[in-house]
Amino acid sequence: MDFCGSYKSTIDSKWRLKIPVEYREYLYSKYGNSFYIASLDFESLVIFPDPVLEEIKKKSDTNPDLAFLMTRLNITGRSSVADSQGKIMVPEAMRIRNPSLKGTVMVVAVVNHLEVYTLEMIERIFQQPKITNEQFARILAGGTLDKT
Repeated sequence: MDFCGSYKSTIDSKWRLKIPVEYREYLYSKYGNSFYIASLDFESLVIFPDPVLEEIKKKSDTNPDLAFLMTRLNITGRSSVADSQGKIMVPEAMRIRNPSLKGTVMVVAVVNHLEVYTLEMIERIFQQPKITNEQFARILAGGTLDKT
């Protein structure tokens, strides 16, 4: 199973996010079933497997920008162990900050973690400028995305 793509899921009335089954085998076998769930933008969620978060914390010792991001992760986050159905708890700070997270969401695989967006957020992403095949080729060749 490749760790890529996006899948619909739900955040239920008890504020539990169900990790899509398509991701569980990969995540559990590589990292275990303990996660840190938080937000960087106070709207969407990021879900880091505990070993990934530990690597980020180590790097934040020498990177002030990463240390700043860790503050946000700590304000909005909490550890959560997935239950037998793959559900993890959404942190209280995010329940208060963004009650619209309940219901149907999209869970997106991003390198070594998951990101969670409401359907409204996904629609806003679709409204952003498109990335052309030429831009993609430039990025693959080691360049950067020209956002001007």
